[in-house]
Amino acid sequence: MKKILLLGSSGWIAHYLIPSLQKHISECNILGSRVTNTSEHSIENFIATSSDLDIIDQKIKVFNPDIIINMTRGEDDDAFTMHKYLIDRCKSSSIHYNYFSSFNALDANISTEHYEDELPNAQTDYGLFKARCEEELFANGSNFSIFRFGATHGWAPNSKSRTELFLEHMLSGESLPIDAGVLQNRLATNHMADMMAAVLKMKGEGVFHFGAVDGSEEIDFLRDLAESFGYPREQVTLAGTNQCNALMIPERTLQLIGKEYEKTEADTIKAVRHMIRLSSYIL
Repeated sequence: MKKILLLGSSGWIAHYLIPSLQKHISECNILGSRVTNTSEHSIENFIATSSDLDIIDQKIKVFNPDIIINMTRGEDDDAFTMHKYLIDRCKSSSIHYNYFSSFNALDANISTEHYEDELPNAQTDYGLFKARCEEELFANGSNFSIFRFGATHGWAPNSKSRTELFLEHMLSGESLPIDAGVLQNRLATNHMADMMAAVLKMKGEGVFHFGAVDGSEEIDFLRDLAESFGYPREQVTLAGTNQCNALMIPERTLQLIGKEYEKTEADTIKAVRHMIRLSSYIL
């Protein structure tokens, strides 16, 4: 039985990743950490913040995980100290360490699409933190994977997702101004979780990107999403221009897990449209 320690188990992506792990990795035992909210899924969990290294260390000693997944939020010194601790602990114990990074680790490069061999290069505060964590792993890690991804869409527990906030705005009947020039290849969160679980099943090492095999500008995607729920495309209006290329090319990812995981942005919209917990927004 695979033992998986999931740090940040009550988050948005974790909500989808837990059942994906249970589907892809047979007889897995998941132990999750949380801070305030509790996961909707029936897994054992404990309360610990990034500063509670004594609690996390004790859980690792007792649980003896095969895999650690770091999905915690926070971009402060405590989070980085915990990250360094996990790198050392996993290296000394042959635990597979998986760090959830972001497109933002590369956000200083806004002119070209992004491949998995691209080195960290950030300019925003959030991106600089993610880049720093990646660099620490490259320098001192062993048996690790880094997951990078951009925008995802779907329903979220504990708070309203960007998707639900968008649909709420559409339901109000008010127009929503969106900048042109923002390129992304968006996945439904459940599709992304399935891809991540498949990488974990294959014991993937290195950097993996998650995204649809096609992409579009933000304004065009949101108009398509609005239309799929029955709202007029014209409700999403042009604001200005904001040049950004956040296309995350999942080349190594699909080579490892197979073309059956290829998803288009049309697949993303279809998946979101059929999420039961977003059905109240359909006109």
